[in-house]
Amino acid sequence: MRRWPDWLRPAASLLVCCAPLFVLTARSWPHAVLFSGGFLALLLLWRGHLPEPQPPAADRAWAGAMVLALLGPIVAVALSAGVRGDSDLSPFDAPSRFLLGIPIFLFVLRARVDAARILGWALPLALLAALASLHVLGRATRFPQGRDTTTVVDPLVFGYLSLAFGLMCLISMSPRQWKQREWASLSWRAAAVALGFYLSLRSGSRTGWAAVPIVVGAWLYLNWGRGHPGRSLVVLLSACAAPLLAYFVVPTVQLRLDQAWREVVDYTWTGVAPYTSVGLRITFLRIAAETFAVHSWTGMGDTSHLPMGVLPTFRFASPEALEGAFHAAFHNQVVSNGVRYGVGGLVSTLALLLVPLTLCVRQLRRAAGVARESARMGFAYSVCMVVSSLSTEVVDLKFLASFYTVMVAVLCGAALADREPPTGPAS
Repeated sequence: MRRWPDWLRPAASLLVCCAPLFVLTARSWPHAVLFSGGFLALLLLWRGHLPEPQPPAADRAWAGAMVLALLGPIVAVALSAGVRGDSDLSPFDAPSRFLLGIPIFLFVLRARVDAARILGWALPLALLAALASLHVLGRATRFPQGRDTTTVVDPLVFGYLSLAFGLMCLISMSPRQWKQREWASLSWRAAAVALGFYLSLRSGSRTGWAAVPIVVGAWLYLNWGRGHPGRSLVVLLSACAAPLLAYFVVPTVQLRLDQAWREVVDYTWTGVAPYTSVGLRITFLRIAAETFAVHSWTGMGDTSHLPMGVLPTFRFASPEALEGAFHAAFHNQVVSNGVRYGVGGLVSTLALLLVPLTLCVRQLRRAAGVARESARMGFAYSVCMVVSSLSTEVVDLKFLASFYTVMVAVLCGAALADREPPTGPAS
């Protein structure tokens, strides 16, 4: 059987690893990468003569878990729609994109793509493109309270993705690079860390900030604390001190956290709940809990287009809060899909978020070489997404689903790749 040209494999690798490049500045970029990358991956898996890996049984089990995690959302939507007799196809839009992540994941795994190396250059370029869009090209969108973003994403998404890119660059830096005098790479990534934090602060969004001490602590531990109790304690104290330092040094952080704390303290559990940023999120969770208790197995389906007159009423929720909960989701990814698609939506969304994170944590200990570097980046990205999912949606929109699919497929596939270079016709 004739195989595809040799250049197709590195081209596909470069394409899928460059998914972050214009995600903050070009609305169609994630879709283009997902569909073209998924198509190329299918071609290469079919006739690319990629080497057949022989991983240990445990690694095969984790690869299977990733495939099931990517399959889960569309199965959950189909089961919920079938039980309810709902023929609307629009809820399948975002979940169907995870299916294309399966060939990308298998391609990266079998081709042993060095994802961390490519991402080490793509992530800083993505942040530079966002900076240029805000300050040079004049494509900034200003929200109230001086919150800035590009014309492509809202401040929440802009904030947590910028932060994620910066933290991924941080965790990819190591003393080895210093010892080997890789000054250009270290400077490039250090600048990206600073830029990621700067852009996140410009967004004015608190979403994802809780990931900072987790990733910083992991970075310190992996480089200086592992295997040494005394250093591990120093690492723990440093990780705890980092957010405190940010609170006292950065006015935006102090302002937003003080505001959040006041809104928590002022929230009333009797009568109609207050209409504030944090107050709404608490109210949304209360609405979701009562709704899920009634529709726990079938879910309610997509509620974004339901007229106000058919929505259930809650004595503690104002009409504005009720409309925000059902029409604009619940500002919590797992909760939103639990309400829409019942237990299936709850479990599949948890798997979609936690399987990549758990896989990367495992590979931090077990993988070697380029696989471990990809596991580091995958850990930072997954932590940011899991933390962000607690206060906003990270995979519901087609735009976000396309990007998340490619990122977890690439990072987890590279983290699970064979520890030795592949042999065979394609090597």
